[in-house]
Amino acid sequence: AGGITAAALLIFGILSIVCFLAGSDAVMTREITRFAPPESTGLSEDLYPEMGAHIAAFLRGKRESFQYVLPAGDGLVRPLFHDYELWHMEDCRGLISLAGTVRNIAGGLALLGLLPLFFLKNKEDRHAFATGGLYALRILSGIAVGAALWAMLDFDRFFTTFHRLAFTNDLWLLNPRTDLLIRLMPEALFVDLGLWGLGAAGAWLLILSVCFRLTRKTDFRKDEP
Repeated sequence: AGGITAAALLIFGILSIVCFLAGSDAVMTREITRFAPPESTGLSEDLYPEMGAHIAAFLRGKRESFQYVLPAGDGLVRPLFHDYELWHMEDCRGLISLAGTVRNIAGGLALLGLLPLFFLKNKEDRHAFATGGLYALRILSGIAVGAALWAMLDFDRFFTTFHRLAFTNDLWLLNPRTDLLIRLMPEALFVDLGLWGLGAAGAWLLILSVCFRLTRKTDFRKDEP
């Protein structure tokens, strides 16, 4: 029970971080401003806050279409993205939505797992619960560290493998010469988001580890003889 609870808490925290980074107007605006300069995208720098909010709102499900248009004169508008770029972003939004669903399920499991903790009658049971949680955290953190090392040593292969596992098509293979999306969200942007996410996940793991260690030493209620 402790192992399942700890795993659910860790997954809940990591997926919450993912959903926040993808759906935050401020984060997305900061990232495209840093890694997609106007000379690369051809967009006015004044447009970046609106574009960042547009991307984040779409990914969190607040916009129906990802298409963005600019005035082209004579009452005409110029769409910025090709159809296949729109389809790829729909796939990305579906992935974020799935992450949110799994996060909610993990959060529910974590709550169900924590409730019995306060009714365990003796120290041995609480110790076993917390020990199981710590073992689960060690195993999952080992897997996470392995994935992080792989990404740091060969990010291109890691990035490609992730996309082939996450998507059922090749719409993510974009051309910087013709496709604004890849110029607006280049590889460096995802590296930076990954580093922020890794730091936040590491902090969450540390918090969980401390909490489970304290649980092994804390008497919530008097032991029965």
